[in-house]
Amino acid sequence: MCFTSPEGLRALLVAEAELGERIMRALILRRVALIEHGGGGPILIGCGSEPGMLGLQGFLRRNGHPHTALDAKTDQDAISLLERITATRDDFPLVVCPDGSILRNPDHGQLASCLGLLPEFDATHIYDLAVVGAGPAGLASAVYAASEGLSVTVFDCRAPGGQAGASARIENYLGFPTGISGEALAGRAFVQAQKFGAHIAIPLEVKALHCAENPMLLELARIA
Repeated sequence: MCFTSPEGLRALLVAEAELGERIMRALILRRVALIEHGGGGPILIGCGSEPGMLGLQGFLRRNGHPHTALDAKTDQDAISLLERITATRDDFPLVVCPDGSILRNPDHGQLASCLGLLPEFDATHIYDLAVVGAGPAGLASAVYAASEGLSVTVFDCRAPGGQAGASARIENYLGFPTGISGEALAGRAFVQAQKFGAHIAIPLEVKALHCAENPMLLELARIA
């Protein structure tokens, strides 16, 4: 078994419960630390008051993804980078992805693709279950189905957690007697679904369901 591949790591997490718990906890705490200290992930360069910049930052925050934002006019690192590349006003905000590639004024879908948030779908693969909406109920469905060995995919046009994900504190959710933030609840459910192999695609919008087809088909509309 190869533990360096996503599939091998997921198999290890499921097969070795105690070790899997430690690995999951370490990964979650690492991500929380990166978010708190503004490190890791993509680098956004632009003016903090521009709608495009605010939109990308909001998308990354909603999805709990670490990132760094630099002001194109005052931050020396941003100024040094802009001196080495050709950029026009229409190119902002610029995004430097972890692989070194640069996106110019990307939409949310393009940014998600660069960060690996959108899985590569096999056109010939037939899923046992497709969940539309990555709120608590949708993610719970994905966890239950994927943990039983079903092939599962989940779609959401914004972020995991739905309306609950934006709640500062949830105190009436089963299993959390002292309460939990919506962001933390959504993050845990999201990771748990991925642990069992569910393919979660954000941001992707489901445009239509074609019930006359066999098997049924979901028509997707990528959103900005």
